[in-house]
Amino acid sequence: MLWAALVLVLTLTPAADMPITPVWELLSFDTAAHAGVFVVLAGLSWFSLRRQTRWPLLARYAGAIALLASILFGGLIEVLQHTMHLGRHGDWTDLLSDAIGAALAVGGATLWAARYKPHQLPVASLLLLGMLLATPNAQAQDLPRARRTIERLAAPQMYGRGYVQQGERIAANYLRDRLKALKIEPLAADYIQPFTLDVNTFPGSMSLELSQSRVPQFGRRSRLRAGQDFIAAPNSGGGQLPIGQVLCYLDSATVVTPDRLAYFLQFTRKTPWSVVLLDPYVQQPARLPARLRSRLDSAAAIISVVPKLTASLASTAGSVIRIEALPHPMLQPAERNKPSLAASSAGMAIDAQLQRNYQTQNLAAIIRGTAQPDSFLVVSAHYDHLGMMGRRTYFPGANDNASGVALLLELAAHYARPENWPAFSVVFLLFGAEEAGLVGSRYFVAHPLVPLKSIKFLVNLDLLGTGEEGATIVNGRVFEAPYRRLLALNNAHHYLPALGARGRAANSDHFPFSEAGVPAFFMYTRGGSPAYHDVNDKPAALSLAGFAGAFGLVRDFLGELGAAPVAKK
Repeated sequence: MLWAALVLVLTLTPAADMPITPVWELLSFDTAAHAGVFVVLAGLSWFSLRRQTRWPLLARYAGAIALLASILFGGLIEVLQHTMHLGRHGDWTDLLSDAIGAALAVGGATLWAARYKPHQLPVASLLLLGMLLATPNAQAQDLPRARRTIERLAAPQMYGRGYVQQGERIAANYLRDRLKALKIEPLAADYIQPFTLDVNTFPGSMSLELSQSRVPQFGRRSRLRAGQDFIAAPNSGGGQLPIGQVLCYLDSATVVTPDRLAYFLQFTRKTPWSVVLLDPYVQQPARLPARLRSRLDSAAAIISVVPKLTASLASTAGSVIRIEALPHPMLQPAERNKPSLAASSAGMAIDAQLQRNYQTQNLAAIIRGTAQPDSFLVVSAHYDHLGMMGRRTYFPGANDNASGVALLLELAAHYARPENWPAFSVVFLLFGAEEAGLVGSRYFVAHPLVPLKSIKFLVNLDLLGTGEEGATIVNGRVFEAPYRRLLALNNAHHYLPALGARGRAANSDHFPFSEAGVPAFFMYTRGGSPAYHDVNDKPAALSLAGFAGAFGLVRDFLGELGAAPVAKK
């Protein structure tokens, strides 16, 4: 019972508080840990049931009861991890490891007990053999470890891997430790390639309150939630406006109706005011008349109503507060002869700080080829994300791109094993500042750590946490022959449900390389969670349905290009 209680305590430990697990060459540490815990649990259970004399039937069937009870307990653990919102995630492979451990204990105990009962030896031997054959293949990716990597990178302690509280640096240090644990050679000093960027950040106040009255003491009020109901636009300036700030509403109908436009221009001539832009037409200044654009420049704050909150980063900050908000009953203009909930005033506070020459980094590691060390295959993924939106709201970035980083680390663990050492050198690049405009990958291309002309192919991994509908290969229509080979591998092994090809696109870190003449693919999975650049991109939302398939497909593709080990003579 004490051992079971200890296992439950470990089960209820939040993911962010779990230590980094080592990488073993022949067997996953996580598989061994689960199996080891249940070897002890099932063994103690078997011993206790055999010793007791009160219930002879339990003693007679001690092995079967201990095995069944241990598996059910393992199932309970996975259910608790899945439902208690501690950043842990139930996984059937963990349950399989638990069952293997329990079966090894019961089989071993049965063999020991059967040393005087030869007729029981075949059953115990078959049980042990079956469990050993069921042990997960050490050559494949470790899905539980990959999920823990995603959970760690998406944890609150990473501050969204952005530029508030040095979240990106905390993430980089964690990933550097992972590379060191794999004993992979650094390609730069301590794996770090530093560079700088300008980035607008929101480290402090982040509030928006609506009121039906222009007098603060009267009227219905509603406080909106940062990240859930509104976000700051990437280039928003900072400031504080007390409740009572007049709200004006502007939509496309107002722009094309002379009387309504004249009234808007008249009303906003002198009164301090903020504006709510209600539709995409008026949210694009280039479409608006010059006098209206000029008037909007004098607004104290601009609130754009959008169908989805999609955050991004900017290298500049404006002079006024800019907010993006979801549709809200109090952000609708009054209709003639109808009761209205529309807010007539608002109060807001946005702390915006433009960080100039902020120092961040790429990480670079290499496994030297055993046959052609001067020919390179590259696996890349960006580890940064969007950071914080105020003091409490952060963007987890589980799919974008903790998932891609997790797959890169699994590939690195694969090639780091001596039996998988590649013929060509394999380089692993973890880029910073992708969300800020591919800054890290552009810097690498301008300051390469290996000759670009010697890179045979680059595979960029981004958004790999789903996969129910297969994957898309950006540049598949540019590099048609390699794409056909990728498609043939997938058709032969059924790694993913489907592959689709796209053309040239500047949507991830492959782009600076392909523009510089390096053949490159960008792979992302489709289906599953729609969360993207928002606070809902959490580990629990990811199915990882295509993760194992993506691993196998990339491994085989790189193998055909030169990453396969040299055949022994």
